[in-house]
Amino acid sequence: MSTGTRAMPTSPPHYCAMPSCPALVPSGQARCLIHAPSSAHGWRNDDQRIRGRRLQRLRDQLFTSEPLCRACKAAGRTALATIRDHIVPLAEGGTDEPSNIQPLCRECSDRKTQQEAQRGRWAGGGGI
Repeated sequence: MSTGTRAMPTSPPHYCAMPSCPALVPSGQARCLIHAPSSAHGWRNDDQRIRGRRLQRLRDQLFTSEPLCRACKAAGRTALATIRDHIVPLAEGGTDEPSNIQPLCRECSDRKTQQEAQRGRWAGGGGI
């Protein structure tokens, strides 16, 4: 009889859940370090989200400097922007840097949010 301890068997590494990512990740993780949710990187937690007066000030500055929806403008339409949108969502590692912020109308924001949700469900293996 052996006195040593035996390690529990583990599953082999698998590909990152992000579409087209070739990285292998260990068992128990869904995404590689590049595509892991921002909280896994230690970049931010929900307590660090911009809120309150500071957020309202940033929204006012954005809509003053760029009052029209950026997506509509690119498509040759004109619509007033009402949403301060993160181009790369915070949940996917985006930041609050001005280069990651864009003004959108409600319709474009809803469409983008739906695409992000579908991408998340597909990447996580839960659907589509």
